[in-house]
Amino acid sequence: MGGSSSTPTASLTKWTNAVGDDALDAPAFKALRGRRVVLASSSPRRKDILASVGLHAEVVPSTFEENLPKSDFVGAAAYEYPIETGAHKALEVYKRLMSEHPEDPPDLVIAADTVVVKSEEIMEKPKDAADHARMIGELNDGMCEVITGVTIIHPILHAPGYQVRSLSEITKVHFADNPAEVLQAYLENGEGSDRAGGVDIQGKGAMLVKSIEGDYNNVVGFPLFSFCAFLHELVETEQLTFDGV
Repeated sequence: MGGSSSTPTASLTKWTNAVGDDALDAPAFKALRGRRVVLASSSPRRKDILASVGLHAEVVPSTFEENLPKSDFVGAAAYEYPIETGAHKALEVYKRLMSEHPEDPPDLVIAADTVVVKSEEIMEKPKDAADHARMIGELNDGMCEVITGVTIIHPILHAPGYQVRSLSEITKVHFADNPAEVLQAYLENGEGSDRAGGVDIQGKGAMLVKSIEGDYNNVVGFPLFSFCAFLHELVETEQLTFDGV
């Protein structure tokens, strides 16, 4: 539901326009003006969601394999999986950029990971057409949870030289009791075969969904409200400051 492997390359010049003129004059955005803000993701959806509020982050995809054993995240622990994965992504990019270009360090690295959970079990991308049909059948007339873990990393003056902070957001997606003909038509279309849970809610998959409880952007791949509120709180309480770093 939410969201290449090419070798990422780091920017050689400091970004000074991460916060655009279209951003609100809010505390967090004021603090980030002129700072190097990096999005550790190749997801165009996450980039677009951030850009919608005027945050135009530099894109440096993480090389983390996203291979944490899901057997370690069963039951209630499934909700921790995207937080752990997002933290690994952010840390890999932050350390790589610091190592490759210490003269041009990132001021803020943002990473995220989104998973679909049903009955406390993480739903993968469909393996094949039969698996896609199974997933769609399980979701029909039921509910799943879309969970995104977001991690930010920023420099601090004391060891280890950086601070890792994370948040998570859960959105419940309720599926209608769709007739078999509609489900079959969706499967034959092929949409969703590359998405966790097998449904693209931004596309034709929206026809299958009855209602959403929570942040729609979270289902797309990035919980914008929670992220912005988190940043604002950190800036207002002086937990996120760039003075002296």
